[in-house]
Amino acid sequence: MTWPREYARQIVALPTREQRNAALLDVPEHLRELTKRHCLNYWNHPKRKQSST
Repeated sequence: MTWPREYARQIVALPTREQRNAALLDVPEHLRELTKRHCLNYWNHPKRKQSST
């Protein structure tokens, strides 16, 4: 069994948004929302953003 965070790790490593969206659709339906939330948390994490200083 693959965990939602493992799916998310694989998805965020993909280079294009289209590939990431397609990969999210391959996640089992009962895990899809949680996996999507993990991906969004990664993309919106403050440490990921570049500082302007």
